[in-house]
Amino acid sequence: IGLLVGTGIPLADSITPTTALSAGTIATAPVRANSPLAPSLQGQPVVVEIYASWCGACQTIKPVLESLRRKEGKRVHWVRFDVTNSTNSKLSAAQAKELGLEDFYQNNRSQTSLVSIINPETGTTVSTFRAQPKLDPYLKAIQTTRAMLSR
Repeated sequence: IGLLVGTGIPLADSITPTTALSAGTIATAPVRANSPLAPSLQGQPVVVEIYASWCGACQTIKPVLESLRRKEGKRVHWVRFDVTNSTNSKLSAAQAKELGLEDFYQNNRSQTSLVSIINPETGTTVSTFRAQPKLDPYLKAIQTTRAMLSR
């Protein structure tokens, strides 16, 4: 598992096909994976980001995601798939495979500024955001996911 640059916080990941979403739209219907995520991602909600340095929307949501990381810290698993260039994309594909998120990555790698909150026990995507500039929707999705864990 990689680390979120500059934070020392381990990154984590998630799954499934997502339709294109307009800025800030939430896909509320849970999307199910084929299986639970990797053992290293169990026990906490997983926040997965599709990122590229050239993506304007990624830069727009960067401050809110940094705030989310400060607020949630190690209470969630963080996964960032960097698709800035072909080298980073290959590394992200390998990381996705290792984490049980290969299908998620393959289906969403072109959706920069996408952030999904995933239940690692079931592989269910609880919420998916696209260029969401507000903190509260992310916090609510994490809280919902936390409530689902080990029921």
